Amino acid sequence: MSEPCDICGRAEMRRFLEVCLIGERSAWVHCCGACGFRQVRPRLTNHDIRQLYPSDYFDAESPVGYADYAREFQRRQREAYFLRKWLGQLGSSGRLLEVGCALGFLLAGLRCSGWQLAGVDASAFAAHYASTRYDLDVTCATLEELALPDGAFDVVVQKDLLEHVADPRHHLNETCRVLRSGGWLRLVTPNGEANLRPLFGASGAPPGTLPVLDQGHLSFFGRRHLLRLFDECGFRCCRMKTIGIRRGLTALGCLPGQVRFVRHVPNRKQGEPMLEPEGVGRLGPASRYRELAERIDREIERHQSRLKGWVPYYYYHRALKQLDALPAWCEVGYDFDCLLQKA
Repeated sequence: MSEPCDICGRAEMRRFLEVCLIGERSAWVHCCGACGFRQVRPRLTNHDIRQLYPSDYFDAESPVGYADYAREFQRRQREAYFLRKWLGQLGSSGRLLEVGCALGFLLAGLRCSGWQLAGVDASAFAAHYASTRYDLDVTCATLEELALPDGAFDVVVQKDLLEHVADPRHHLNETCRVLRSGGWLRLVTPNGEANLRPLFGASGAPPGTLPVLDQGHLSFFGRRHLLRLFDECGFRCCRMKTIGIRRGLTALGCLPGQVRFVRHVPNRKQGEPMLEPEGVGRLGPASRYRELAERIDREIERHQSRLKGWVPYYYYHRALKQLDALPAWCEVGYDFDCLLQKA
């Protein structure tokens, strides 16, 4: 019998869609026959998850991972500007943890907030970059591995993280534990239907290929799945909306362009990797990290826009984003944006 569903606890997870994970062999997304929750099974170990995030994940020249992550720098600085204002409403000081902080762009934008900052990420390269470039306290680990003290933080930020963890329920329980009573969790996670629909909805897949889950997503949530998890893991949902409406409608096939969300690769045999393990080949890990970090530095500089770094532009862009959001019950956006408080 398979492990029970993370949402409803029913042992009815059945094979739904064969996919290829980043740099790994094929895997199966399973679907719960009772509540419809979908997740990659069997569950990945912490070691397996780390293998999904080699330095190539952040390399614009790599065929897998996050394309051109350097473009995120100014976006995260813009988010940090408004997050600083919100933190100021909570108090002049406090402790904030970003789980899945990647290269540290958001935390770097929060350094002048007066708050104590910490980050954790499963990618060794990401932790290296954030620590060396921005002098941030970032650990290469999962939240569960850190075993932080109870109530250690006032705010936890998790942007595009919950879909990457092996056990979402256990992860949210741990997040709740490390928050103080009344502490806040700001969480963004994809609309699972918008994530998966292109993989089985787009036509014209070459024979003998698999669709790629090329950002390492392992769980695919609907609104009702998230609300049940939040409630049962000790959180009160204060705000929930769906964002990225145009992108979501495109991914769902309601607008043209769904095919751009999916890429296919040859269906490789069990154990045959798409990528070489970290540190194998032309460069060792230290040289590889140095070369890639310097390239990302150059890419950040190349993408810098004086207009996009102008504070009035921040407010203009924020107004546009507010127009690109709807109540969560619509479930047509690409992401769910949630503000939660520890009950």
